[in-house]
Amino acid sequence: MLQKKPRIAWLGGLLLAALLTGVIYAPGLSGTLYLDSTKLYQVEQVYREKGAGVELQDLAFASQHGRVIPQLTFYLNVAMGDGVDPYAIKLTNVVIHAVNAMLVYLLASLLLEQTRYRERKRLFAAAVALAWLISAVNVSGVVYAVQRMNQLATLFSLAALVFYVRLRGAASNRGVPGGRWLALAAGVVAMSILAYASKENALLIPVFIVLIEWYLFPDLSAWLRTRAGLAATVAASVMVLLLLAWLLPGSSLLDYSERTFSLQERVLTEARILWIYMTQLILPSSTATGLYQDGIPVSTGLFSPLSTAAAVAGIVGLIIFAIRYRGHEAVGIIAFGVAFFLAGHLLESTVFPLELYYEHRNYLPSAGLYLSFVVSAFWLLRAMRQPYAILIALAYFAGVAWVAHAKSVTWSDQQQAFRLALARDYLSPRAASGMTQIHLEEGRIGAAMQLLDRVIAEAPHDALRARLQQLYVQCATGSSPDAHLYSVLPDVTGRELDIEVSQALSNVVTIHASTGCEAIDVDRLIPALASISGDLRADQRSSWHIDYYIGQLYSTFDEQRAAQWLEERFLDGEESAGWVLMEFLEQNETISVAPDTVTALDVLQSGEQ
Repeated sequence: MLQKKPRIAWLGGLLLAALLTGVIYAPGLSGTLYLDSTKLYQVEQVYREKGAGVELQDLAFASQHGRVIPQLTFYLNVAMGDGVDPYAIKLTNVVIHAVNAMLVYLLASLLLEQTRYRERKRLFAAAVALAWLISAVNVSGVVYAVQRMNQLATLFSLAALVFYVRLRGAASNRGVPGGRWLALAAGVVAMSILAYASKENALLIPVFIVLIEWYLFPDLSAWLRTRAGLAATVAASVMVLLLLAWLLPGSSLLDYSERTFSLQERVLTEARILWIYMTQLILPSSTATGLYQDGIPVSTGLFSPLSTAAAVAGIVGLIIFAIRYRGHEAVGIIAFGVAFFLAGHLLESTVFPLELYYEHRNYLPSAGLYLSFVVSAFWLLRAMRQPYAILIALAYFAGVAWVAHAKSVTWSDQQQAFRLALARDYLSPRAASGMTQIHLEEGRIGAAMQLLDRVIAEAPHDALRARLQQLYVQCATGSSPDAHLYSVLPDVTGRELDIEVSQALSNVVTIHASTGCEAIDVDRLIPALASISGDLRADQRSSWHIDYYIGQLYSTFDEQRAAQWLEERFLDGEESAGWVLMEFLEQNETISVAPDTVTALDVLQSGEQ
C-alpha cells in the first residue's frame, strides 16, 4: 500500500503535466508557419518528386551540415498528410517537447544524485522538468515549426548526457558487467552523432560532459584510468575533432560583411540579451518576448547603452560565481546550473555572426538555469511553513503556465504577434513588413505607407526592403511613379541581403511581369539596383539577390539582355548566376553567350574548379 502511493502521485503528476502542456500549446497549433517555413515546402517538393524513393541526401539541404534527422521527420509529416500541414507539424513538435521534458527529469535526477540533495532528487527533478516544460520562453522553441531541428538536437544531447552520467555510475561500481558500460559508452557516441545530424549545437555535448565531470565527479583521475573512462575520453575527442572540422574551414564563420553590426557589437549586445533571456525564463512576460525581436538595439560600445556595462559585469560575476562555488556542498549544484546555461550559449550567443536574438536558443541551456532556480527556491522557501511554501510554488507555476498560454495564443494570430512587436520601444522590421502586407490586403494603403516610412526612419538598416515594398504598394494601388524612390535606393544597402529582401524584390518583379505596372519604371529601377550590386561587390559581399532579379527584370522585355547580365555576373565570380544562366539557355535556344562562357558553365556543371 505504501509503495502504491508514490506511484499514484507520480502518475498524477504526469497527467497534470500532460494537461498543462495541452492547455498551453493548443492555441499555437492552429496558427500559420513562420519565417523560414520555406524549408518545409522544400521538403514537400522533394516528396512530390521522390515519394517513397527518397534518400537521406535528398533532404540534406537545411544547412551546410544537412540536419537530415529533423528533415526526415518533416518528410514523414508531409507524407502522412500529403503535404505541409501546420497543425500536424506543430503537434509533432509538442510531442517531442514532452519527451524532452522527461529527459530533463532523468538528467536532473541523475545529477542531483551526486549532491547533498539526493534524498529530494525526484521532487527537485520534477520541479525542474515542470518549469522547463511550461516555460513561456520555450514556447518559441516548440511552435516555431522549423526549430524541430533544435528540439531533436536537444533530445539527443540530453540522451547522450543521461547515458554519460549512467556510464560514470557504472564505472564507479566495479561489479557492473563490462558489457553494460560498453553499451552506455556506445549510447553516448550514438546519441551525439544523432544530435549533430539534427543541429550543430550538438558540438557542445563535450563541453557539457566536461562541466559534469568538473562539478559533480571528484574522482576524475581514477575515472580516466578505467576502460569506461578511456572510452568516454575517446568519444569526447571525436566530438572535439568534429568541432574543429566544422570551425576550421570557415573563416567565413567570422565574416560580418553581411551584418549591420560588428563582432565587438554582437558580443556586447549578447551580454544584454543573455540577461533578457534569464529574466524572462524566471519571470516571463507574454508581451516582452516573441519571435519578432530583429529590431533589438545594438550595443555600439561598453557604455552605449549604459546597460551594456552592467550586463557585461553581471555575466563576469556569474562566471566567477560558477567557478568559485564549484564543489561547494550546498551551492555547487546551483553553480553547475549557471555554468550549464552559459555553456549552452557558447555557439549562438558569442562571436559567430548570427542574428542577435532568438528565444529558441534557450531551449537546452534553460534546463541548467531551471536547475539552479529550483535549488535556490528551496533555500528561500525552506524557512517558511510547508503549506505557505507549497502555495507560493503552485502560484508561481500557475502564473508561468498562464503567461505561456497567452504567448501560445499570439502564435495563433499573426496580426496580434505583429501588433505586440510594433508596440515595443524598438521597431521590428519583420513585424512591420508583415503588418504592411495585412494593411495592403485590407485596403489600408495610407497605413501601409506610413508604417514603411516608420521603418525607413527608425530602422535604416532595413530601408532597402521598405523602399522596395513601397514600390510594390504603389504598383498594386495604381499610384504614379515616384522618381525620388529610385534615386534613394542605392543609399539603403546597409542591411543583410537576406531572404526577405529577396522576397520584396521578387514581389516587385512578379507584379511588373503580370501587370506591366506603370509605377515601376524599369529604366530607373535597373540602374538603381545595378548600383547596389556594384557597391556590394566592391565591399566583397555577395550581390546575388540583386543580380538575379535584375536578370528577371530584363527578361520581361529582353531575354538576351537578361542572359548578358547574368553572363557578366557569372564571369565576375558569382557562381549562382551561372546556374540561373544555364536555366535561361535551356528554356530559350535563341539566347546566345560567348564560347568561353559555355566552357565555364560546363566546368561548373561538372563540379570542377
